[in-house]
This record gives sequence, C-alpha cells and structure tokens, in this order.
Amino acid sequence: MCRVDLCLTPTQGPLVLVEVLPAGSVLTLLLAQGAAEVWVAPGPKVARLLAESLGKEAFLLGEAEGFPPEGFHGRLSLVDLEGARVEGKRAVLVAPILNASLLPGEEEVYLANLRNAKAALELLRPLPQLTLRPAGAPKPLLSAVVAAGFLQRRLQPEAPPTLTTALLKAFPDPQEALFQSPEGQALHKEGRTEELARASLIGVDPVVPRLAEVRLFPQREFGLSQDRYAQRFVAWSA
Repeated sequence: MCRVDLCLTPTQGPLVLVEVLPAGSVLTLLLAQGAAEVWVAPGPKVARLLAESLGKEAFLLGEAEGFPPEGFHGRLSLVDLEGARVEGKRAVLVAPILNASLLPGEEEVYLANLRNAKAALELLRPLPQLTLRPAGAPKPLLSAVVAAGFLQRRLQPEAPPTLTTALLKAFPDPQEALFQSPEGQALHKEGRTEELARASLIGVDPVVPRLAEVRLFPQREFGLSQDRYAQRFVAWSA
C-alpha cells in the first residue's frame, strides 16, 4: 500500500520524495555517474558553508536566471552534466524547493523521478506503508505530481484512481507534462528544452538516492535569517 502526500504532513514510515525539475533529476544523475554524495542546500550561503567544510572534493551547483552563482562550478543542467567527471565528488545543489519538501524528523527518505523510475520501483516495492510526496508540497510542482502518479500506478496497478494517477492520464507523454509545467516553461523560455527531453527519459539512471544525514545551520552561529537545514543523499542499495 502507498499513499500520496500533497499537503506536507509528517510521515512515520518510508517516504519517497518525488522531484523531476529543477533539481531531482540532476541529483540522481550525479550519483549514477559516481558522485560520493549529494547535498541539498536551501540557498547559496548554506551551499558555500557546506563547500568549505567538504574540502577539495566539493562540487557546487546552482543557478540564478540560468547562470551559476559566482564561485560555483556549474548550473543545474542535465545537458551540462551528462558525461561530466564527478567520481568521488561531494556535490552541493542549491535546490530550495527540494530542500523544503522534507520535514524535521523524517529519516527514511528516498528520492525518485522519471530517470530512475525503474530502479526506484524495484527497490521500493518491498517496503510497507510507502508515502509518495511530490516536491513543493503543499503547493506541489506539476512535474512532480505527474511523476508521482507514474510511480503510484505501477506500485498499485489495481488501486482506484487518485488525483495523481488521473493527472497522469491527462499527460500520457511525460515530456509533454514537463513542458506544460511552470518549471518546464521556465526552462523553455531560457531556450533549454533539451533539459526537458533528458528529464523525461524513463529508467536511465540505475540508482536511488537515500537520505543519509541532515545538518543544521543555526541562525545566530552562521548569520542566517533563520535556522537552515541541508540534506545529504547517497546511492541506496537494498
């Protein structure tokens, strides 16, 4: 049995965070290409603090209006990163939506999208009481909701229709769903439609990211507007 959480409510069992764009597919790709770990940061300042602590293997990725911030190694781009030499790197992604999609105390967390759907379904099927949460909840990203419907339909093919599986039916072509989403339209306006094609590929990344650590950055100690958290993901093997 699995349920879909569209409201960002705390969950006690295994949680599958679903994100395709803008960062989820990049995270999966990095681990598939041999990165040792991938951190998810809420913003550039926390990302830079993390990079300082990670040393020479730190690999900073983020973007503002399609360009990486000063001092970063690159942007959140599947096109740029496919084939990149990231073996052993400790990547840090500036991904505020993905970062905010987890609640304190949630520990058994996995990340899924279209690119790693095959591996995710294989490893997640035996887990009881799964919860699927599209990134951005309680205002979930359209691309994440469609991907969650894709996974739910395959995890429970005989289950009655839900909002996510009904939405999936409206977008039988995953690439079209990504293109119609606000996050997909943002990439399209930047002339980056190839990113949508790469993100819509199903089952090409044979890895499932698993949450391994959550690090607190206290407001007063680091001069932040509020306490911030960063999450570390590693490749999971059942």
